[in-house]
Amino acid sequence: MAIVHEKNHFIWLTISMIGLMITGAITTEVPDNWTLELLEFISVALLFLSLLGLRTNRKFAKGLLILVGLILTTVVARNTTQMYYFEFSYLTLLLLFMFIAAWLVGSQVLLTGKVDLNIIVGSVALYIIIGYIFSIFYTLLLEFRPMAFKGIEVAAWYDNLPTTTYFSFVTLTTLGYGDISPAIPLAQVIVILEAVTGMFYLAAIVASLIGSMKLEQK
Repeated sequence: MAIVHEKNHFIWLTISMIGLMITGAITTEVPDNWTLELLEFISVALLFLSLLGLRTNRKFAKGLLILVGLILTTVVARNTTQMYYFEFSYLTLLLLFMFIAAWLVGSQVLLTGKVDLNIIVGSVALYIIIGYIFSIFYTLLLEFRPMAFKGIEVAAWYDNLPTTTYFSFVTLTTLGYGDISPAIPLAQVIVILEAVTGMFYLAAIVASLIGSMKLEQK
């Protein structure tokens, strides 16, 4: 029996997404460069693991595999050449991966006709992916406008990513602690869009799951 199948593939996806979050946080605490590089490769390995949770056709799966391979290539190139081009490429490819993952998960979770534990976990995975998408947007914005946010120090993108991830989920859940805030109009617009997305998602997913459950009962 396969370890990953239709009844649990979203569980594996959610584990990999949470693992990415934890790994990103740990990277800010390690002083040694080799440890940082090791954790970066672990992050890529978690992306490979997430592919198991994105069940799709073979052609699409091959495309995603190539995309993760390109992300791995940029990690290797960044650590060997220290060129800014690879820094930007990594974030762009990661953003593309998250967009595709969101589309694949959303089409299976929101348009499903049956609700079970796997689908509920899938809705959690999609929520986490949305948070990651906005955190990458914030990180890219900081690359071009280092003072775009109050409360985030000017630093390399890999130092800022855990902070922008934290801020993204605080915004997505509309907690709003106030320790970080947008300082320029473009950042303010992105923050507004994320807050609206977070509220709309919760309403949409609840309506979708309840609707599917009612259809099953008929």
